[in-house]
Amino acid sequence: MAAAPLGGWAAEPPPGGLANAPVTIERQVFGSGTPGASGQEEAAQVGDTGAYHVPQYLPGYPTAATIWPRAVYVRCKSQRCDGYLITPEMGPGEYLFFIPTEDPK
Repeated sequence: MAAAPLGGWAAEPPPGGLANAPVTIERQVFGSGTPGASGQEEAAQVGDTGAYHVPQYLPGYPTAATIWPRAVYVRCKSQRCDGYLITPEMGPGEYLFFIPTEDPK
């Protein structure tokens, strides 16, 4: 997977990012996208921050509160993004956002 956790909330997309463009992300069994589904899922923009959100697998005991908002960078090509798996390094799964970065290849 192409996700790399960020230390905190990222307010701006990185250079080469797809700022506020419509994107889809690959669903992963223990990661991005609606659990139990396959294929691509359209992501929702989070304001004008350059970050996006999709439903995702929530390990442990998820809450309904925004406790640990974080973002990961995800590689994309033509507004189709790789998925990501939830790993212990990412911390709790609640409100994990992603920031698309255009793959130059």
